[in-house]
Amino acid sequence: MKFGFKIQAIFFLLAILSVQCKDDDANIFRAYVEGKFTYKDGKFLEQPLRLVADKKIIAESYPKESGTFVLVGPYESGTYKLKLQDFKIKSFSTDTKGCKIAADSLGIEIPEGVTYIIFNDIVLK
Repeated sequence: MKFGFKIQAIFFLLAILSVQCKDDDANIFRAYVEGKFTYKDGKFLEQPLRLVADKKIIAESYPKESGTFVLVGPYESGTYKLKLQDFKIKSFSTDTKGCKIAADSLGIEIPEGVTYIIFNDIVLK
């Protein structure tokens, strides 16, 4: 009985010691974007909001009926965008410097190095 317990304990310790954390994961940050939209068309709530970096979707969610949203996804470096599908952005307010409306008005460009941002209000056209 004691011998069986020792073997199980040894296997357990070997299993724990063999698990390694990847060093690469320590270098990955999270992009956290939250805010509130002012909208007139209820169809806006049916389309997902996305964070996009290097043409890849890093986060996706739907806004609440109140217009509020939270998006969180992996961020390594470079600029990224808060993207909409069909609704264009008229204006926005935030305390974060360097953000701008994309040329197609379907998103907001967020500058490199910004990992946490709150949009006080995003007004749709």
